[in-house]
Amino acid sequence: MPLESPDKEFFNAAVGYTQLGMFLEANEQLENIDPFNRVTPEVLALRVDIYRGLQKWDLMREIAGRLCEFDQTNVQWPISYAYTTRRGESLNAARNILINAVP
Repeated sequence: MPLESPDKEFFNAAVGYTQLGMFLEANEQLENIDPFNRVTPEVLALRVDIYRGLQKWDLMREIAGRLCEFDQTNVQWPISYAYTTRRGESLNAARNILINAVP
């Protein structure tokens, strides 16, 4: 279900802030989105980018893991999940994520 006004405007503003490297401002825009819509895949995907920029590895890992479960066909999610696992845990744990994602 695509986002509708005003959530779409908040999302678009967050995308713009993210592109400018203004991750705190981007996160603030996402907080304005209706709580029900904050769990949509496009909002969660943007949160991954924001948390990467803020170096919040635990939060990024949680969201990337959720996206891996939700959309198993998108190769970006296991890569993001492994990346943040490497940053927050270990290289071996990240390697295991990628090995298990190969099929």
